[in-house]
Amino acid sequence: MLEPLISQLKALFAGTGFAPRDGRSLQDLDASIRSAAFAVRTAQAALAKAKAEQAMDRKRLRQLNGAIEDLENRARNALLKGAEQLAREAAEAIAVQEDEKAALEASITSFDQDLLSLTDQLHRTQARLRALKRGERTAEVREQIHKAHSLGTGAGQSALSRAEEQLEVISEHQERNQLADREFAELCPAEKPGALIEKLADAGCGAPVRTQAEDVLARLKADMPLMIQNQH
Repeated sequence: MLEPLISQLKALFAGTGFAPRDGRSLQDLDASIRSAAFAVRTAQAALAKAKAEQAMDRKRLRQLNGAIEDLENRARNALLKGAEQLAREAAEAIAVQEDEKAALEASITSFDQDLLSLTDQLHRTQARLRALKRGERTAEVREQIHKAHSLGTGAGQSALSRAEEQLEVISEHQERNQLADREFAELCPAEKPGALIEKLADAGCGAPVRTQAEDVLARLKADMPLMIQNQH
């Protein structure tokens, strides 16, 4: 039942026998797997029903054994009391039930073997179906990745390549804007005198406009003798 599905899946992975570009093969595979899954569920239901009937047959066999044992005990009591006719009627009923018991035992034994074989086949089929479903998911992921990689424009350019070029253009544009802003700021120092003063102060031209760590450290060192004297 599953051989055609396996062939479809192998062909899909190999890129032969189908046309993945339009997704038709995946649709066919999905439909086939759905049909196979339905067949497996139907088989499960049939097997469950068969096992239930087998359980009922076993229950009937236990009832027959109990009835035969009860009739045999009563027939013995009838013989002890001299009720030959009642003992014969019991014996006739026992014979009928023993024939039914023998037929039922043979049927149960035979069907037990069938159930073992059918259960094993169903388990194997279920395992193959699970493997096919995993393969289908893999095929779907590959198909989506293929689309993401090869979805192109009229010129055959992929969407990813187009996006990469767009990003490069944007980055270059932003870099040019940053350079232009920097150059413009340097060309217009009069509009930002504070920045120019700070730049001159950092170069040692005039008094510093920002507190330097070296100045703070020097002040702390200068305070040390005074702190020592105060402690004494």
